[in-house]
Amino acid sequence: MRETTKGMRSKADILAQLPAARERAEKLRQTALRAARVRYSTAMQQLMLTLGNATEVRIPIRAVAALRGTTPRERADVHVSPSGSAIRWERLDVDLSVPALLEIALGRSTVNAMFGTAGGRSTSERKAQAARLNGAKGGRPRRPAAERR
Repeated sequence: MRETTKGMRSKADILAQLPAARERAEKLRQTALRAARVRYSTAMQQLMLTLGNATEVRIPIRAVAALRGTTPRERADVHVSPSGSAIRWERLDVDLSVPALLEIALGRSTVNAMFGTAGGRSTSERKAQAARLNGAKGGRPRRPAAERR
């Protein structure tokens, strides 16, 4: 990569990276931990959050402290952020992350498990190298019998 005299990348280098960045962003949007759509149901007093894998999560408004005291019209004016990592109420100046909303709806342990699963699926050269080194040593060390119970 070329760098300018101030250590910054050139405009051409940045533009050349855009297609790959867009592809990575699209893959992220299609995961379970990103929002694809959001709407507010006045009849049910719930946020309907559709995730990247088409799962719909319903979140009661009473469980979202930032929305207490707001009107149905204000709640209905909600949008997903471009990255899908948050939802936003522009008029209320309120942003809520998808993980925070999932925690409200599903509980902290379930959300932590979801993130752990997603992280465990990630691949990198470093991760592959560590696995090869562990394999050369005979694999992951066994836990003592006392700890296995």
